[in-house]
Amino acid sequence: MLERVGPGGRVTAIDRDTSLLADLAGVGNAEVVTGDLTTMDLGDARYDLVHSRAVLMHLEDPDAVVGRIVGSLRPGGRVLFEEVDGDPARVAAARGGLPEPFLEVMVPLAARWCWAGPLAGRLRALGLEDVRDDVRTDELRGATPGAAFWAQTLETVRPVLTATAGDGGAGDPGIDDAAIDAMVRLLADPGFAVPFAARHRVSGRARGTAAP
Repeated sequence: MLERVGPGGRVTAIDRDTSLLADLAGVGNAEVVTGDLTTMDLGDARYDLVHSRAVLMHLEDPDAVVGRIVGSLRPGGRVLFEEVDGDPARVAAARGGLPEPFLEVMVPLAARWCWAGPLAGRLRALGLEDVRDDVRTDELRGATPGAAFWAQTLETVRPVLTATAGDGGAGDPGIDDAAIDAMVRLLADPGFAVPFAARHRVSGRARGTAAP
């Protein structure tokens, strides 16, 4: 984005943890802001473009954040939200015939990602024009970089997934270490391939004419 706007433009990067953005500290037209999207004031008619990738889907109330993001657009400004929907995994699970570790571990994770599908309609309801939803369905294939990402992710979130296993709590019952280990092995198997998620690239434009 910094390359696209050039020296006359400005890019603001917002995250609760900006430690990975340290390289931008010395860039003159970059602003790094430590903040929480769910509570921070984004201002009115401030931005020409707002972009997020796999962020809003994890928030407790993403619709409220989207409303404030739309309000922060200048006339003619645009949004581009890249978010994931887990519906392909749910549909595949309902058809049957999938490996048990996938059903026990990955399907419950994908079931949490149900927000992005109707996002285009939400943007239209907020008054945006030229709303588009570019949807791409991804398979989860073993022995690929994507599978390696998920294997590492499962190891990272293992304590969370197993914390409530078998205790009758509100977590994901039945996700235990054995199921996660079996899923990690599947992710290393080149013969493993299942439908998993849909990527929504949803864009829209605020009414009015952008400044030259």
